[in-house]
Amino acid sequence: MRILKTGISTIQDQGRFGHRNQGIPTSGCMDSLASRIGNLLVGNEDSAACLEISNGAFSASFGRTSLVALTGKGYEGFVSGRPVAFWQPFLVKEGEFLQLFPREVGFTYLSVHGGIRTKLQFDSRATHLPSKIGGLNGKALQPGDHLPVSHFPEEDGQHIINYLSKLSGQVRLSPAITPNYAQQDIRFFPGPEYNWFTENSGLLLERTGFQLGVASNRMGFRLQGPQLERERSGELLSQPVLPGTMQVSPDGQILLLMADAQTTGGYPRIGQVTAVDLHLAAQKAPGTTIHFKKISLSDAETLLFEREKQLLQLKRDYYLYFS
Repeated sequence: MRILKTGISTIQDQGRFGHRNQGIPTSGCMDSLASRIGNLLVGNEDSAACLEISNGAFSASFGRTSLVALTGKGYEGFVSGRPVAFWQPFLVKEGEFLQLFPREVGFTYLSVHGGIRTKLQFDSRATHLPSKIGGLNGKALQPGDHLPVSHFPEEDGQHIINYLSKLSGQVRLSPAITPNYAQQDIRFFPGPEYNWFTENSGLLLERTGFQLGVASNRMGFRLQGPQLERERSGELLSQPVLPGTMQVSPDGQILLLMADAQTTGGYPRIGQVTAVDLHLAAQKAPGTTIHFKKISLSDAETLLFEREKQLLQLKRDYYLYFS
């Protein structure tokens, strides 16, 4: 696959785990659910690397017929001028061009059967631009870059390719499976320093909206809203943080850490966004409003277990359909 045009595009996977004690961030896809579904659609494992695309038009050419899928939000897609739908597999034939044009702010994921086969660094192919590790030489993709992809389809992928090429069929996922990016409520459970804040701050956190500011990136989102006042004074020694951690800066505003979050931080942690909602927060555009809803840690775990069961069943049903 050859990159012809791109905004900000990087190679990402589900992240780099087991190295935070060395100060190495998790990184990985901002919208991990979209990338997982994209990998499922093209017969890949969850861990396969894909492209995360944002901030500008994108186009690529394919040196051989490839099974691909587009997931996430923000773009509309075309193959040699023909519109292609998101959330379903399709074929890009040898010599054809895939084009993506921005429609709104968001992250789109391009999954290719076999995954992007760049070198593993610290057990992942995820690109972390500040440290220049992962991806293609640790950098954002540029026009002219050639990406290594698998030459030989695996069994599940071959079944999907046969179906799409011989029957010219389409496979659409149920809307119940695809993310509802319009959802404003983002669930969280109390963080270790939740009780550092006044009771009124806790009420404000749940009853008012917080606007996503323009000073937001893959490391974290800065939210603008009512000042959250502390009941307990004093400084916090640096403590572990991770994607989804809700820190409160000295001016009383929320900093929501995202995929490239640092490994430690010194601001009090008022909450932790649930794993099942973090991908929805990641797809919010600057200027949009987020409403936080507090739940218990046990409820957050239950939601995660239920989602994983749903994805496992989807995977079984999907591959059975082509067998």
